[in-house]
Amino acid sequence: AGVIDRAKYFCSLFLKNISDLIQSRVDENFQLIRYAERLCTYLYSFDIVEEELAKPETLVSERMLRIFAGKVESFKPDVVGLSIPFPGNLLAGLKCAGWLKRVHPDIKVVMGGGFVNTELRNMSDKGLFDYVDYVTFDDGELPLLRILTGAPLLRTAHLQNGLVKYENMTNAENERFADLPAPTTVGLDLDLYLDFTDTTNPMHRLWSDGRWNKMMLAHGCYWAKCTFCDTTLDYIGRYEGCDVSIVVDRMVSLMNETGIHGFHFVDEAAPPALLRRLAEEIIRRRLSVCYWTNIRFDKSFTPELCFLLAASGCIAVSGGLEVASPRVLKLINKGVTIESATECIGNLASKGIMVHAYLMYGFPTQTEKELVESLSIVRNLFADGLIQGAFWHRYAMTCHSESGLHPERFGVRRTSFGHNGFANNEVEFTSPDRVDWDRYGDGLNRATYNYMRQTGFDVPLQRWFADSTKKRR
Repeated sequence: AGVIDRAKYFCSLFLKNISDLIQSRVDENFQLIRYAERLCTYLYSFDIVEEELAKPETLVSERMLRIFAGKVESFKPDVVGLSIPFPGNLLAGLKCAGWLKRVHPDIKVVMGGGFVNTELRNMSDKGLFDYVDYVTFDDGELPLLRILTGAPLLRTAHLQNGLVKYENMTNAENERFADLPAPTTVGLDLDLYLDFTDTTNPMHRLWSDGRWNKMMLAHGCYWAKCTFCDTTLDYIGRYEGCDVSIVVDRMVSLMNETGIHGFHFVDEAAPPALLRRLAEEIIRRRLSVCYWTNIRFDKSFTPELCFLLAASGCIAVSGGLEVASPRVLKLINKGVTIESATECIGNLASKGIMVHAYLMYGFPTQTEKELVESLSIVRNLFADGLIQGAFWHRYAMTCHSESGLHPERFGVRRTSFGHNGFANNEVEFTSPDRVDWDRYGDGLNRATYNYMRQTGFDVPLQRWFADSTKKRR
């Protein structure tokens, strides 16, 4: 197994080198799992995208459009839907939409997805509608059904009399989560998807190495109170579960379809009570599965529950420890303490369940001292074998979070007002303490990289940031 893992690791690095060559010589927007992400991360105007779309096609985009054209000719659709979950999907999606408008102007184009839901809710720039006919928001089943049947539009933007018009932007109507069918991969050639082993860390490998059926256990977040999170958006703020037998029926359907018995439950935070019922149902049906999911480090994850999860096939969890500082944890309303989160992590680890921690720095009023203390706690968790992976995010204030809606409650002042013509999400703000958070990112990543490899525990914490300080000088 060690030889196979090393071979996969070196092959992955080789493919990454090829990707870098393509990016530098063929298409500057190309990456293995995204396209033009940097260009599309902050789009105050659609002109930025349109300027890129006007450039000649590259070998990469020409190949993509040939594949897309083949699918269109094969299925001969009346309507094409584009799911844009991330900024790294936007440009490629619009290239496909532009091709449709040139070659098949009679085909209607509908766009939705996570990027749309977070960024385009206040869009007034009509340039997008040269490429798409409709933009749908939040759960897309009913909005798409209304478009297909000609019924009154729901949670949909379109162009009317030269202006962007938003129709019926309410979340009062939705298909019940329990009534939705199992996810399906019909039409996808799963053998074309590559497995990457770009890290030897067992927890980090779960994202890219191996095949997982993607599913949701429930709609939304059962907590939905964290002040940094986009809790005003429907996909987080509206929690809706269903009977666990329905969830397991969906699992069986996917296993029969794909032949894959591994599952990644992509919930915002899987509720402990629901996970308990899931584990009991898996064991009752004697299913042979393995799975991992996202959680809150909730006190409900007792030793007994963790034993049950492991027995049913749970191999890993990822959860937000966020800021390992008692004062800031209260500010972000995480609903946990350092002590209760550590106990939860310990219970999971003791049953052989790998743990990945998401961490944050730069939250309003956080001090440099508190950040170093957070790193100290993370170091101890690694040293004690309680967590196997971690990742630090720089805090970003968004217009859909409580901290973005009421920044004065968190001791900061918003400096950007009004709406951009195209994308609107991140909010600019100024803090009286004026901490230079830019100098900490590299050091946090270096420290965590070493801790994940069980080294560097004896390095003084401040030393991780020494190089960053020198660079800025």
